[in-house]
Amino acid sequence: MSLPDSIKAQTTSLQAQVKAAGSLSAAPRAVLEAIKLNAAQLVTDLQAALIAPSSLLDTWTAPTGSAEIVDGVLQVTQAAEDQRDLALARGVAGRAASNLNQVQS
Repeated sequence: MSLPDSIKAQTTSLQAQVKAAGSLSAAPRAVLEAIKLNAAQLVTDLQAALIAPSSLLDTWTAPTGSAEIVDGVLQVTQAAEDQRDLALARGVAGRAASNLNQVQS
């Protein structure tokens, strides 16, 4: 899974907005405010994905068969890697949103 497609789309859109704005300090107020709002929404969506109760890490119980246990451990490992990726993206997006909030509009 890694990052959900909706998060990837939001990230791509935000990057395009920032690139199109050019110099953020010279960007029109409306453009800068839109970028700030979209960055804040990305942070919110990443946080929601991190705390979603459907994570395999929260629900997995070990089966009894050895082959099923190995398969389950591999699935839990993948779920942990996905959570790690989300946490990293949340940190980076949060820092970017914080930096954007420092730009005078």
